[in-house]
Amino acid sequence: MVVVGPSFEECFREHYPRLVAFGTSLTGDRDAARDLAQEAFARLHTNWAKIATYDEPAAWLRRVMSNLAIDRYRSRASERRAVDRLRNRASAVANDRLPDTEPWAELVAALPPRQRAIVTLHYGEDMAVADIAELLDINVNTVKSALSKARDTLRSTWEGHGHA
Repeated sequence: MVVVGPSFEECFREHYPRLVAFGTSLTGDRDAARDLAQEAFARLHTNWAKIATYDEPAAWLRRVMSNLAIDRYRSRASERRAVDRLRNRASAVANDRLPDTEPWAELVAALPPRQRAIVTLHYGEDMAVADIAELLDINVNTVKSALSKARDTLRSTWEGHGHA
């Protein structure tokens, strides 16, 4: 008897909501997360014959989503620098917050994209350091270092907002 994995449609129904939530944590923008998730699934569809044989297609999707979010961040860097020159930091933070942004996305918004991805995978997706390193194709020590730096940044941000 041949065991057949889930269809593309089943995979989409199962993983799309979590992928959008993951993307929202990475970007801080639910609409951008939906666009990135759509692109990730378009790539999955193109490569479905191969990816369907993987033990965890969701891991492939998270990696693609992380890479797409990092690419998006990099491509918008010059735009952000121009905006930052035109307004002070306090008003930039106030203007960039959307009322429907999830608390986690707000908390990690100040982190660089790679740290944001690593923190979200570790705490949001409950992934082990070694699994994150494998997923993002980086060294385990890089993941540990990013987590440490992110925790320091998050702690400072948290304390700076009057939480002790």
